Formats: sequence, C-alpha cells, structure tokens
Amino acid sequence: MGKEVLEAMVRRVMVRVAMIDGQLHQSELARLRWNVGRLTGHTPSEAQVQADVAEVQARAVPLDELLAQAREQLDVEGRRAVVRAAYIIATADGEVPAAEEQLVQQIARGLGISRQEFRALVSPMALARALES
Repeated sequence: MGKEVLEAMVRRVMVRVAMIDGQLHQSELARLRWNVGRLTGHTPSEAQVQADVAEVQARAVPLDELLAQAREQLDVEGRRAVVRAAYIIATADGEVPAAEEQLVQQIARGLGISRQEFRALVSPMALARALES
C-alpha cells in the first residue's frame, strides 16, 4: 500500500464526513489538513483538499465506490486508519451529530470493519495513540 493512496483515501473520507452539512468551513479545512498530516505523515495542500471538496460537491464518486476502491487498495491497517480519520473529524467540534455517526458507521461497514473492531478503533485511547504516532 502506497502512502499516497492512504493519504488520498484518508483525505477524501474526512472531507465527506466534514461536509455532511454541505460545506467545509475554513476552521474545518485547517483541522482536516492537520489531522491528515498526523495520521499519514503528510499534510495535504489546501488545493488538494479543495479538489476533494469539488469532488464531493459534484458527486463525482459515490461513497460506496470510494469505499470499494479503499477495500481494494488498502490493507487492513490502512482501512483502520481511514475509519479513525472519519471518526476524528466527526468528533472535532466536541460532539458527533447523529448523521455524522451514521456516516462513520457506514464507512466502517463499507471497509469491512466489524462493530466490535469499530468500537475499539474509536475508543479515546486508540484515537490518542493514532494521533501521537
């Protein structure tokens, strides 16, 4: 699995979660870029994230198709990183609205992550470790 593939999947999924309300606010953009950098080792440019935003707005790639690509291109650790990333951006403002929670669970299911593994991945300790490494 290439780092570029992992970064792109993490970024694209985080954008989808952050844009559940149809917008990506400037504060969310900065937080998203920082978190992608922490999780993948490479902070994307603002232009890369804006391209992902345009993809979401144009509905260019349906979520199911994106998740199918991720299943094919990422190993299990990569898929876990994508789920962590989705949850991290969903919880970034301190609470997780029901729609975001459902979307993150849909992402986990689409990546073949069981409920039990999902709960372990999004535990506070697991998320803290992911951001520290």
